[in-house]
Amino acid sequence: MINIPARVSAASPPNGSITSSPMSSMQHEEISTQVKEACARIPPLWPLKNFVAVNPFIGLTDKHFIDTCALMRRVTPGDIFMPAAYYQQRLDTGEIGSADLQNALEQAQQTLPNEYKAVLAGLTPSSLKQTLSNQSKIPNASSASSAILTVADSLDDLYDTHWVAFIVDEISKWCSAYYDEGQASWRMPWRGGPLFGAWKQAARYDANSEMMGLRAFRAFVAALPDEAMAAIKYSLNILRVPDSAMTDFLHRQLMSISGWSGYVQYQVREKRMKGKSDDSLQHLLAIRLAYEAALYQQYNTPNFVERWTHTMASGQSAITDVASFEVLTSYLWQLAAENAYQRRLLASLGGRLTSESPAMIRPALQAVFCIDVRSEVLRRSLEAQSPQVETIGFAGFFGFPIEYVAFGQRNGQAQCPVLITPSFRIRESLPDGSHQQVEKALRNKFFAQRLRHAWSAFKTSAVSCFSFVETSGMLSGLKLVKDSLGGNHDVHVADMAPMVQRETTPHKQHGHDHPHLHDSGMSVDEQIAVAANALKNMGLTTTLARLVVFCGHGSSTTNNPYGSGLDCGACGGHSGEVNARVAAAVLNHPPVREGLRTHGIYIPEDTVFLAALHNTTTDDITIFDAASVPTTHTEDLHHLQRWLEAASRETRVQRAPLLGLVNVPAAQIDKQVRARSRDWAQTRPEWGLAGNAAFIAAPRERTQGLNLSGRTFLNNYDYHSDIDRSKLELIMTAPMIVASWINLQYFASTVNNQQFGSGNKTIHNVVGTIGVWQGNSGDLQVGLPLQSVHDGHRWMHEPLRLSVLIEAPRTMIDEVIRAHESVRELFNNGWLHLIAIEDGGQRFARYYGNLQWKSIKDFPV
Repeated sequence: MINIPARVSAASPPNGSITSSPMSSMQHEEISTQVKEACARIPPLWPLKNFVAVNPFIGLTDKHFIDTCALMRRVTPGDIFMPAAYYQQRLDTGEIGSADLQNALEQAQQTLPNEYKAVLAGLTPSSLKQTLSNQSKIPNASSASSAILTVADSLDDLYDTHWVAFIVDEISKWCSAYYDEGQASWRMPWRGGPLFGAWKQAARYDANSEMMGLRAFRAFVAALPDEAMAAIKYSLNILRVPDSAMTDFLHRQLMSISGWSGYVQYQVREKRMKGKSDDSLQHLLAIRLAYEAALYQQYNTPNFVERWTHTMASGQSAITDVASFEVLTSYLWQLAAENAYQRRLLASLGGRLTSESPAMIRPALQAVFCIDVRSEVLRRSLEAQSPQVETIGFAGFFGFPIEYVAFGQRNGQAQCPVLITPSFRIRESLPDGSHQQVEKALRNKFFAQRLRHAWSAFKTSAVSCFSFVETSGMLSGLKLVKDSLGGNHDVHVADMAPMVQRETTPHKQHGHDHPHLHDSGMSVDEQIAVAANALKNMGLTTTLARLVVFCGHGSSTTNNPYGSGLDCGACGGHSGEVNARVAAAVLNHPPVREGLRTHGIYIPEDTVFLAALHNTTTDDITIFDAASVPTTHTEDLHHLQRWLEAASRETRVQRAPLLGLVNVPAAQIDKQVRARSRDWAQTRPEWGLAGNAAFIAAPRERTQGLNLSGRTFLNNYDYHSDIDRSKLELIMTAPMIVASWINLQYFASTVNNQQFGSGNKTIHNVVGTIGVWQGNSGDLQVGLPLQSVHDGHRWMHEPLRLSVLIEAPRTMIDEVIRAHESVRELFNNGWLHLIAIEDGGQRFARYYGNLQWKSIKDFPV
């Protein structure tokens, strides 16, 4: 129950409105602009089925990182840096040294906005250490509340009410009903209309707000304009927010329901990708402001108005205080921690490769892995099995941007980075199956789907949900035992195959045309063009091995709503086996091989391409279509299987201590790691990309044999063969961006999990199949669960901005930066670190922004 003081409850609202001047047309136009700017700051939140790691600050990259940190302290609770005690501990153990801090001060003087220069001039390593020591002794020193408050925040502070929680619950309730994707048995009747209109219709009949103390709320809603932007202006006219604070105030409103704001932004993004306009995020803002305006009218007393006026003034002063000493010192310690990591990394890389590389002898195996940090450990283990093994790092969609339609499905899923639009639609079917076999398989699949739907409807219906528990309790127990023993945990069933060849006629499924499958597949010319680009970008144009394996990756967990978050970021939050199988099928096709000759690519007749899948939870590797390998390659296949099995075992041994499997006999590690993937109570089946810190685009010889601890994205790149810099441009505009999104999501989920993460996964409840709540209500959760970055005793992810190392001349890198504004913003505004590897690893240079570089020859390595 909302706790409302009797004095305020008894007060009468002032005739339904406050006294205020009507807005001019200029003010209306200005507010529309500020609304759009506030909406643009919100990052999209992908649904659970294809959960994509996204930069939580994607709408703010036009600002410098430190300015965004200051902004976030204004519009969100908590901080954007780790607490002082975290940096103090690293200073005490020597992880951060005085030289790292001195370098941070020098870099800040050259890279931070001018507003910070005066304060920087008075700082020294000694003064920063003293400040850190003082701050680290203050409990919860970084748990600052946002400077800009909502009306609900102010009321809760002033009267000890709980309006914030109530409003979040109410909005979440309506959004869950509106955006439900099939979980609910009874659907919201107004879902066909726009979001604001649907909410307005529903809220007019819902007395919940009035029962909780928000008087005459239904009448207030009925009086709102029907159009969302008009309703926003109507509410703002009541709230009297100063123009100078307007954008941040609106941003704060959206961040108070950041989960649903992110999901609505995702819906907006998806429609815009298809060329459609969508202003649903403005609709959500109109809903949030309606509660604010109604509360303001009810509590329009001198005491509260004075408090609210002061709050708005405080927000304005916070906006002008860009050189906040606390933000600056925290930033410097963060930069020092990043310098410390770079110092160790560069020391291990320096001078490992001469400028004259020996000619490559034909390897027995070439294995192409995703650049994912988890592949680094497996690649190193596989290369250790034989000097005849070569591994290559490339984006896990392998250059095949496809939409994949699973067997029996009408709609497909994009199997490529979300930055790329799929170019081809590939459907799945039975390999070499007759029409009768396909029809039979479809009938069985559709029957199973209908049966599952009917069973789900029965157990969740209002009539049977309680009796269901009593009547099926034992059966549910048997299912849990089956799941725990290993049932239904495979990453994918391998009895299907991608139909790569072009189909220009409608495909029949269960006796009916399948309109979404028209024109599926790829023509031979299209296959040749895509294959040529993929091989060139991978560097696989000469000296191909007898076996070339495309190894995608996926995960296998049980009872894990965030399971897709462990899959391939380069495949849009799906496993990469589909792209691997399509790539292998295309490159094994004789007409494609013949056509590649016109591109100067000659594939040896004895080269066979295979697809495989790395299960990152168990580190098992599955080879697809091994039966199709010709008998001439039987021995090659035997060597491959032996090498992969040995590499998998070694990788599990290396990962075991991080999973808590300490002092476990080697013979038991395999069993226990696999058991974790089947354990429905396991909160940490694997660590995903925790620890990611660097992206290296260089020849494999630069990093081969180095233990990079599974913290580095590795992208093969040789600038000598990149005459037109097209490969470098692709790397810096696609995989590097995907890696930065992953990095910043882990960063934000660590420094402020309450705001940018998803809290304790043990109390997650799935909502509408699109996201999770904490418990049985609240906002839709964003980011990663706490268990994904913390093991209960220590942080498993070290929050560092991504260090990008590229082995190429600075002039080539500059050309890409100059040509792409989005890349330029990331580097110039400090979202990423950029270091050039020069002279075969003998020298390094740091990018300082605006195409300025400085040698780090005296870097303290």
